[in-house]
Amino acid sequence: MSETLNDSTKYIFGIVGSILIMLGTIFPSLFTIVLQPKQPSWYSVDVFVQHFHGIQGLPFYFGFLLIGGSLMLLTAMYLLASSPSRPLVGLIFGIVGSAIICINYIIQTTYIPAVVAGYTPDHAVILEVFSMANPASLAWAFEMWGYGFLGLGTWLAASFFGTTGIEKFAKVLFILNGILSLIGAMWTALDLGWVLTPPGYISFGLWNLLYLVLAVVTIRVFLLRKKASE
Repeated sequence: MSETLNDSTKYIFGIVGSILIMLGTIFPSLFTIVLQPKQPSWYSVDVFVQHFHGIQGLPFYFGFLLIGGSLMLLTAMYLLASSPSRPLVGLIFGIVGSAIICINYIIQTTYIPAVVAGYTPDHAVILEVFSMANPASLAWAFEMWGYGFLGLGTWLAASFFGTTGIEKFAKVLFILNGILSLIGAMWTALDLGWVLTPPGYISFGLWNLLYLVLAVVTIRVFLLRKKASE
């Protein structure tokens, strides 16, 4: 693939990926604040079903953009790297994490609405296990470990950047994203329910801000490198 694409195309590919990341971080964050109707705090399956609305799955669709953009970005970095071994391993970890996350988002956007539509008391355990409205659901383990692997991918891919100026800043952001994502995954392993507590919400906001800045800075790096190569 690297032999059939010129560097300009690879940079554009990474820039498009970064733009998708921006859309996938901004809109879910906004939806968390303004989207109505909201689910109340988890109390029981019956309360969840009573307050369920299909629009609550909208943030997950933008999550697909974030994941797709992340893979595009990691792929571009691997193809452009002068020493591609670490970015390649980062891409592999990114693919593993993205697969886990996408499975979870398919469950949230497709399976959960179908179960709610045909809900009977026999379905209660399914919603308890798979709905992200429940802080103790398996879905949150998928979510946090998926992003943990994706964060490890950005950490490894950070070797793509230089050590001065904006490239050094980008390197720090990629490494920091990896560290914070892995901390989140390990915290979840110790306390699954923390994600829907105040510290969890704060972490969600900070991570989205970090990933948004990471995408913006990467676009700037790619544009500068693209211009220098022309």
